[in-house]
Amino acid sequence: MKVRGIFLFCALIFALGTTAYADTPPPPPTPWYTDLGDGLVFHYRPERAHYPNESFIWGSPEEFAAQGYPQTGLYRNGELVYTVEAPILGRQLYFSNDGMSFLMVGWWVAASGNPGMAARNREPIEPAARFFSQGNFVHSHEVFDLVENRNRIIYSVGHAQWDFQSEREHNRENNTLRVLTRDERLITFDLSTGLVASTQQAQRDQIIHILLDDPVIVDDFLNPSSVRALAAAFLLPLLRFF
Repeated sequence: MKVRGIFLFCALIFALGTTAYADTPPPPPTPWYTDLGDGLVFHYRPERAHYPNESFIWGSPEEFAAQGYPQTGLYRNGELVYTVEAPILGRQLYFSNDGMSFLMVGWWVAASGNPGMAARNREPIEPAARFFSQGNFVHSHEVFDLVENRNRIIYSVGHAQWDFQSEREHNRENNTLRVLTRDERLITFDLSTGLVASTQQAQRDQIIHILLDDPVIVDDFLNPSSVRALAAAFLLPLLRFF
């Protein structure tokens, strides 16, 4: 009985100290175009999407082309300006004021490892952001270049989240995109060059409403180590009953 009790206790402590987030399929872009004004429209041709244990959905690019969907790219008054060959599904495009360049930022980025691994042994395996000029890839920003405290990155089954997505501020007039990273840094990108224009630490009193509604607060207090310690303090006395 004693051995069984110790085994159950250890299993419970491990479970309480492990946080897992399920992968959520990226939503399809809706609508299938973005009106940038002044006759500029960026069209998205739907892409084939496939998720584990599911069939292909939304059809193939060829099927959508046959249905009359324009080729993915920027159009001015209906005339093609440039095309984009890179996959866009599940990613957001932040355009410059003239539409000639944009920063592509994913909702989640692919990550190595699996949920059973500690976060310190996992890492993102695709960039946080990619910069394109006239439809051509120019350069990218890696997650670890933008997030200094790697322990603040949230991992799901196969992906990582490095910023507070609800806090992205896109200002086309000023050619900027500002993001709030998981380690609470405010990073501003220049959308004409794709480079980081400024970086500063966010003030917690200004973003406390975000932290209280986001899983990142778990990383500050209810992290795996503290959860195990709290569980041990409450559950060890119960072992005498096994």
